[in-house]
Amino acid sequence: MYALRVYRSNLVPGSSVLFEGRKHLRRCDVVFVPELYALRLTLRETKTLQFREREHVIFVTGSKGAPLDPVRLYQDYVAAHPAAPADPFFMFRGADGVLQPLTFDGLASGVKELVALLGLDPSQYASHSLRRGGASGALASGLAPFFTRFQGDWKSECYLRYYTLGLRDMLRISAAMLSQVNRAWPAGGS
Repeated sequence: MYALRVYRSNLVPGSSVLFEGRKHLRRCDVVFVPELYALRLTLRETKTLQFREREHVIFVTGSKGAPLDPVRLYQDYVAAHPAAPADPFFMFRGADGVLQPLTFDGLASGVKELVALLGLDPSQYASHSLRRGGASGALASGLAPFFTRFQGDWKSECYLRYYTLGLRDMLRISAAMLSQVNRAWPAGGS
């Protein structure tokens, strides 16, 4: 979700019986594109795409050799959890060994477990933190805000509320302002 900036409702159903192929991500909706070393995801229905007037396509690039290479992680996941093309993308083996869809609750508890492993307070995080964090990360990277808006499929500029200025950004702002002042009034000038 971090790299995708999509809603949890596009990734996982509220319960295993609520899976809808037109709404939730299926195995066939994620395709490896070897010549790009990237994943192509297709969403057909989102919060801002309720009448299926188009498809929202997102590319997630890989990073060969990196510990968090999305392409390698995808390939490992698909190899470990084989499923039919129309099955939910996110599935896990239950106690009985049978594959079952990951649900809202499973995603939320997984996020909280990972956050706790990082030594952070799990009560301060939810699955939406991944969407918010992805938007903040993209904006902090220096990419034009349009790209963040496109990838997250936002119709408005509400995604800008997710961005929290970090120390580096605050120092950049201060340096830019000081630079303007110094150009206007050079040292030794009148």
